[in-house]
Amino acid sequence: MTQQTFSVLGLRCEGCVDTVKQALLTIDGVSVVEVTLQTAAPSSVQVEADRILDPERVQAALAAGGGDFRIQS
Repeated sequence: MTQQTFSVLGLRCEGCVDTVKQALLTIDGVSVVEVTLQTAAPSSVQVEADRILDPERVQAALAAGGGDFRIQS
């Protein structure tokens, strides 16, 4: 298992946290998603998966899941 942390913009509430979790859990190989909500700064999203995830794949899952969430470069 690998663990990666992404800084994600656009999360404002616990509903956003749930949306992000559900979106990222649709990626094959992802088993755990933990989000530390920061409303005034990028939120920290930790993802545990069976392989390293490409940030573009993570961004695509976020876009498909709804909301206006973006990985901060």
